[in-house]
Amino acid sequence: MSENSNIGINMNCLDNCADRPSFLLGLPLDKQQEIMGKAVWNTYPRGSFLFAEEDRVDGIYMIRSGRVKLSTWDSEGREQIVGIFSDSDIIWEGVFMEGSRYPYSAICLTEVECSKLDLRELAKVMEEPSVALRVIALLSNKLHDANERVLLLSTTSPKARLAGFLLNRSRHTSSDTVVLKLEDIAASIQLRPETVSRRIRELEKDGIITKTGQSTIQIGDRKALEEIFRLG
Repeated sequence: MSENSNIGINMNCLDNCADRPSFLLGLPLDKQQEIMGKAVWNTYPRGSFLFAEEDRVDGIYMIRSGRVKLSTWDSEGREQIVGIFSDSDIIWEGVFMEGSRYPYSAICLTEVECSKLDLRELAKVMEEPSVALRVIALLSNKLHDANERVLLLSTTSPKARLAGFLLNRSRHTSSDTVVLKLEDIAASIQLRPETVSRRIRELEKDGIITKTGQSTIQIGDRKALEEIFRLG
C-alpha cells in the first residue's frame, strides 16, 4: 500500500448510505446495507494515491466524488495516463488475478471520496448469481473502454486523437463538459502538451469547442468532432 493511500477522514458506510455501486442493485436492501457496511470510506486530498504501482491488489475502489487517474511512466520518465475515473466509477484493476499487483498508480486529480471493499468481501458478494452477472457486464464495459483506447491511440492525426478523446470523456461522464488539465489530456493521448494546446485552439477557432478557464472544455459541435475522428 502506498504511504499516503489512507490519508483523509476514515469512516464506515452507514446503514442509510445511498452511495451503493450498481452491481449491488437488485439485492435485498438489508443485504446491500450489510455489504456496504463493510466498505471503508476515506477522503483523499488532491495529489495523493489510492494505491501505487506494484502494490498488492487487495480490493476494489468505488468513487463517490472526485476524479482519479491511473498512470504509469515509460523508460524516459514520461507519464502515460491509462484511465480517468470519476463519480460512481469502480476501479477493478487486477481483482480477479490471484496474487496480482497494480500495474499503475491511482492518483487523485481532485479531492476524492471513495470506499474500498476488501477482496474477501467481494468474493462473498460474487456468490450471488445476480451480482456475478452485473460484475461480468461491468467488466465487459471495461474491456470495451480498453478497446476504444487502443483505437484512439492508433490514430495518427493529433487533431483526430484529441477529438476522439473528448468524445470518449463526454460519453463516459454523460456531459458535454470535459474538466481536465492540459497536461492530463496530453498524457492520456500520448501527445506533447504544446501539440494538444495547438489542436484545442484549432477546434476553438472552428467553433467546435469552447475553452472556459484553464481546465474546462465545452463541446459545442459533437457531429464535427465525430467527423474529425472518423477521418483521422
